[in-house]
Amino acid sequence: MLGDQRTRPAAATVVLVSRDWQTRALLRAQLLEEGRRVRAYELLRDAAPVFAGSPQPALLIAEVSGDEPPPELEQLSALARRLPVWILASHSEVCDATLAGRGFEMVFFRPLDMSDLVNRVKRRLGELIH
Repeated sequence: MLGDQRTRPAAATVVLVSRDWQTRALLRAQLLEEGRRVRAYELLRDAAPVFAGSPQPALLIAEVSGDEPPPELEQLSALARRLPVWILASHSEVCDATLAGRGFEMVFFRPLDMSDLVNRVKRRLGELIH
């Protein structure tokens, strides 16, 4: 019999937020294949109940896109004070300057190597378990 999902350790929970369904679907599928528990959302506001509950996710991966600072940047910065936040972004002068100094653990710029990103997630979650 399969174990109840709620009994898995919090260290296995990754929250993924991306407006791009392809990025969201691909990363979610690869992390699930690696045995990780993943909650994927299109918008940060849809994921809010996860951050209000307990236990907290082990990692938040959020994609920000466009040349303008995303409206949820302040929320992401506040979350970065409570848990590890990784940002997926496109290079631009505005984006680079906007993301600097906000407390994000990692910032990845496009083009992304999804297998490298998945391996980094595995290593990061392994650090939290041990």
